[in-house]
Amino acid sequence: MAPKARRYAQAAFDIASENDTFDEWAADLDTLATALGDEDFAALLDAPQVPMSVKMDGIDKVLGDVGDKAQNLAKLLVTHSASWIAPAVRDDYRAMLDAERGIARADIATAVPIDDAVRSEIVTRLSALVGQEVKATFREDPEILSGIVARVGDRLVDGSVRSKLQSLRQTLGRPVVVTRGED
Repeated sequence: MAPKARRYAQAAFDIASENDTFDEWAADLDTLATALGDEDFAALLDAPQVPMSVKMDGIDKVLGDVGDKAQNLAKLLVTHSASWIAPAVRDDYRAMLDAERGIARADIATAVPIDDAVRSEIVTRLSALVGQEVKATFREDPEILSGIVARVGDRLVDGSVRSKLQSLRQTLGRPVVVTRGED
């Protein structure tokens, strides 16, 4: 987490906590990150020759559907030439909200597509392993050959054939030391 983005995310989280508007802030920060991450809009907001009043009008038009406080955050970011950190603010906020709700995020890679029943079983087992509700993002990675690789926070669960083959290769590549027992 970038320190600057974390400070803005913490401020948004504190406001959401005071008003019990966690989900509204999450949605607003998603919209904010998408809008400020748009290349054309970002170019306008970053252009020094564009008057600040034009930039603020642009925010009002593009972010008219978000809450006033989130819109003020967008204006603050633009005023401080920090609109580019909006996606990091959103991500940091989500991490804080997940921690508050006892949710762990998992990135799970499989070599081949898997059906919903298998996905559900993987999520259930990971939840039991980490002792938290797990929300998972699945992706395919043919390089793992078979099995799964799951990253939950700072934990890595590697059940891939590729890692097992690498481990076997290392084991077989080491010289074998044979010791004789005394007769």
